[in-house]
Amino acid sequence: MMNFKRISLAALQAVGFGLMPASALAQITDTTTFTGQVPGTCTYTSGTSQTIEMSYSAENNGTFTGQTQNLTISCNFATSVTLGAVNADLSNPTETNNTASLFVGGSGDALVTSGVSASAETSLGNSPGVATNVQIGLEVQGASTVGDYSYTVVLTTLSS
Repeated sequence: MMNFKRISLAALQAVGFGLMPASALAQITDTTTFTGQVPGTCTYTSGTSQTIEMSYSAENNGTFTGQTQNLTISCNFATSVTLGAVNADLSNPTETNNTASLFVGGSGDALVTSGVSASAETSLGNSPGVATNVQIGLEVQGASTVGDYSYTVVLTTLSS
């Protein structure tokens, strides 16, 4: 005579799950990565493309000096600047020795200077989102020949 034992339904389910492959019980996950970028913006908000009348002195075989009004730079990132070489107009009556300087916030100390060649890239020291005022000054020595003189200096703002 056979001896039958009762097996409960719960026991059968447990035995059934034990016989299932392990992969059937694995968790499935999905990882989604969201990306975005804040665009860098930098503008000269005032004082661009100025024409400056320089003052003349007989010192140093004829010296011109001049300085721009505020040129306001507004960037949402910390910036670096370069001051381009001083370009003398080819129609100037004589060659001169030229030095351009960049002043920040009306300070008397030049942040960078240039002459025959451009300045090195230098941090402006600005805070992101805060407008910064700079001025470009020019000193020309050796302008002893009578006539009209003209010079161009380019300021470049770069991301740091």
